[in-house]
Amino acid sequence: MRSARRAIRLSPELSICIVSYNCRDLLASCLRSIAETGIGLEVETIVVDNASADDTLEMLARDFPQVRVIASEENLGFAAGTNRAVAAASADVLLLLNPDTEVRPGALRQLMEFIASHPEVGACGPAAYGPEGELQPTCRAFPRLWLTVVAQLGLHRLFRRSRTFGAYEMTWWDHADARAVDWLSGVCIATRRSVWERVGRLDESYFMYAEDLDWCYRLAQAALERWYLPDAEIVHHEGGSWGDASAKRILAAHRANFRFFGKHYGHLAEVLQRILVAWGGLARGSFWNIMGPVLGASRELISSYEVHFRVVEVAMAMDETWRETKDRRA
Repeated sequence: MRSARRAIRLSPELSICIVSYNCRDLLASCLRSIAETGIGLEVETIVVDNASADDTLEMLARDFPQVRVIASEENLGFAAGTNRAVAAASADVLLLLNPDTEVRPGALRQLMEFIASHPEVGACGPAAYGPEGELQPTCRAFPRLWLTVVAQLGLHRLFRRSRTFGAYEMTWWDHADARAVDWLSGVCIATRRSVWERVGRLDESYFMYAEDLDWCYRLAQAALERWYLPDAEIVHHEGGSWGDASAKRILAAHRANFRFFGKHYGHLAEVLQRILVAWGGLARGSFWNIMGPVLGASRELISSYEVHFRVVEVAMAMDETWRETKDRRA
């Protein structure tokens, strides 16, 4: 009887799945926060390392021997790496967590208990704060063509408190109360294994970005709610794996968004989305190309005509429009 009780106690209640790529120090901080805030919970942590070149594996072996490590020989991307981690997990509750985060006290338990006790909910996520304490948007509305028009015209910046123009990032709302939302950022998502098996794994055709959007959209199609829980908090050092490659992040995000439109809204919707983004990029790029020297603008992304024109190129690559694959699991 005593050994049976011990076996039950040691069975993990929560499996935390992390995909890491060249962010050794941030990952170490993340794992320390899990150890410090997970006291009283049976937690297993699985890290899939996507062929990092910064001695991540050595750090994990030396400082975190309790963490299960899956070393990939190549960079699989976030979706494929997460799928590998989940396949190796053993708990009924799964937490997908970015390596550039730190978990605040109580967050793990709140997320785990909420998702375990609400069968109508397919996923839940916490409030995320930047290193300086600023709230980061981790829940959004599903993208639509009219929201693209709003964004290209800059109306979401001018009228942030408007339910219409601030709809995508939900800037009209103070994010102080728990509520059902359209989709949650993959920076931190809790779900149940039964949900994962029902809806399917992350779509690996998204190398980085929009895999969380795609998965939450599939939850919605399965009539499973997605909830934002502000009392559960994490700190997010945004862009840890990408470093300063901000232009690459912007282009990757656009490519992923185009793929989402094609997959879920159809070929025509994707083409229209590409045209709208190209129009906006051309307008902004032309403005900064002409007015940048006059205004003496600093070389930031918003005033870099090269970045805007590169967005136009990506948007108009119509040969890259989404095509249905044979893999129906995603």
